[in-house]
Amino acid sequence: MESKKDSLTRKRTSTFQRYLLPITLVSSLIVSGSVSYVVSKLNQSESEKVFADQSSQMKIEQMQQDSLAVIEEETPKILDDLKEYEKDLSEVVTQIELVNENLFSVRKVLDQVDSATLFLSSINSVVNHPLLSRISGYVSNANSTLTELDAVLFRLEHLSKVKAEMNDTRERIEKINSEYQTSQDSAVLIKMEKELDSELIYQIEDIRNSTVEAHDALEISSKVLLQVNKAVATYHSFQSSSEKVIQSLQFWKEKKQVTKIDQSQHEQFMKELDESSERLKNLPEDLAKRSNETISSINSVKSELQMIRLTEAIQD
Repeated sequence: MESKKDSLTRKRTSTFQRYLLPITLVSSLIVSGSVSYVVSKLNQSESEKVFADQSSQMKIEQMQQDSLAVIEEETPKILDDLKEYEKDLSEVVTQIELVNENLFSVRKVLDQVDSATLFLSSINSVVNHPLLSRISGYVSNANSTLTELDAVLFRLEHLSKVKAEMNDTRERIEKINSEYQTSQDSAVLIKMEKELDSELIYQIEDIRNSTVEAHDALEISSKVLLQVNKAVATYHSFQSSSEKVIQSLQFWKEKKQVTKIDQSQHEQFMKELDESSERLKNLPEDLAKRSNETISSINSVKSELQMIRLTEAIQD
């Protein structure tokens, strides 16, 4: 006969077996679901990463395209402006050469009048004439104006060099731009960054300021001509009215002569100065506006070149 203890043990075992299978099934489902969920999340994270990388790449490429569009638009403007600056410089340099060439004979005459006036003033007790002080005044004014003119001309001596350097810079930019147009390689454009440095901007600003001084030089030259012409004319009036006294100073007559200014040459020079001054009159204002636009274009291109350099570094 079965004991009571054995009977209880069989009942407990039967009950445990009855619930074991459902519990195992549920546990399996839970574990399986958890694994699937984790795998799903891992796969989702990987997909998001790939998508994010693709999105970033698209953004970088768009940034590059935007930068290239700006560079392609602004570079021709810069090149056109540089050509115009070269023309402006050629005009200014030509006018400065005109002043220097024509003032050579004017300086010579002024020196003669100055020397004669100083000599006659030293013997004022012998040759006492009211025109002497007037001549001295004209000569003094002319010399003072010439000193002012010489200072301006000295500051403009470097313009021929600036013109040559700007021409070389423009040619190098044209070569780089042409190479890019052929290859469509944005890396080629990075070489342009060196050409668009602060030196070029300084030269543009220098040209702007120099045109103002060049116009001043033409106006000052006109003043010099007028003053020298007055001095010579007054001297010859004095010479005519005091001819007998001057003739008595035989050593003066033999050693000191004042050359008359060729009136036709004088008038031609005055005409050229007036025409040159008129041509340059509006140039400073035009250059002020144009130079601001050019410098703005240069800064835009430099900024976009830096952006291209940055995006290429990110992609590497």
